[in-house]
Amino acid sequence: RDTGLSEDLLVQLAGSRKPVLFIEGDDTHSIDMKLYSRVFPEWTVRPLGSCNKVIETVRSFNDLNSMHHLESRGIVDRDRRTQQEVEYLRNKNIMVPEVAEVENIFLLPEVVRVMAKRRGKDGGRIEKRLRRDVLRMFRQHLDEQALQHTRHKIKRDVECRIDARFSCITAMETHIRQLIYKLDPRGHYNRLCKEFRQLADRQDYYGVLRVFNHKPMLAACDVHGQLGYKSPADYISGVLAVL
Repeated sequence: RDTGLSEDLLVQLAGSRKPVLFIEGDDTHSIDMKLYSRVFPEWTVRPLGSCNKVIETVRSFNDLNSMHHLESRGIVDRDRRTQQEVEYLRNKNIMVPEVAEVENIFLLPEVVRVMAKRRGKDGGRIEKRLRRDVLRMFRQHLDEQALQHTRHKIKRDVECRIDARFSCITAMETHIRQLIYKLDPRGHYNRLCKEFRQLADRQDYYGVLRVFNHKPMLAACDVHGQLGYKSPADYISGVLAVL
């Protein structure tokens, strides 16, 4: 049967004695490979590109464990997944970090404090400024973030509800017309706006990193400059060197 796994991949991995960890990204450019291969040295780490490819490959690989006897897991970014989606993936051997995307790991206070100490910098001062700047950016992008989270949820819900069986085309049309009321995108958006404002008002830094997808954030908050690095890439390389 078609498992979605190439024969070359199966042969390569079957020859390894290490358990296999499938991740997003590629071999050369993505932070994921550089980071997770150091964090999980006891695993064979294989990048597969998209999160959907990771999820499907872990499922297929584990279905074939009678052929290879290797443990298989995956890691995907949290992105805009709901807690229910996260728990579902974790139950399927897909690990999901407590930050929205891999870049946010480099904004965790624990990472910044370690790097500040190694660079001879004032970690407390840098962390305080970092928290302030990230929270400020989150407030600026709060409505946009709530809209993107709403789009993600509605897209998933529509996919699930359209999968229902219909007796005729009229029944399907009626179902689709009613979706706007059943899905209630504006209600979900308003709830997220309220939730995100509460995160900002409480200055819940970890909560913000968990929901805030914003690629320019790492560069914009200038944590690399505060630590004495020329660029975000140099800062990331510094963290990887420590690992």
